[in-house]
Amino acid sequence: MGFMREEHLPKIFASNCFESYRMCRIVDEQADSTTIAVQYIAHSMEDLNKYRAEHALELQREHMSKFGSDAVAYRSVLSILEEGDWEEV
Repeated sequence: MGFMREEHLPKIFASNCFESYRMCRIVDEQADSTTIAVQYIAHSMEDLNKYRAEHALELQREHMSKFGSDAVAYRSVLSILEEGDWEEV
């Protein structure tokens, strides 16, 4: 996670396309290794498209150069329908 915090995240946010991120450990009691999932929240779909067009390929190349096949990356776009803190009424 040092690479993510020290190198990758600063470059992601230098694009000015994202407002926040979440880094989570995928819980799998049968797995022999730790798997991390990172979710980035873009300011808008326009900013996400800008990031993809202007920054994504270079950062993907850096990731592949550093980790090769030791770290697999899956990319998905999610549209937030609703979010918030639960409060019982």
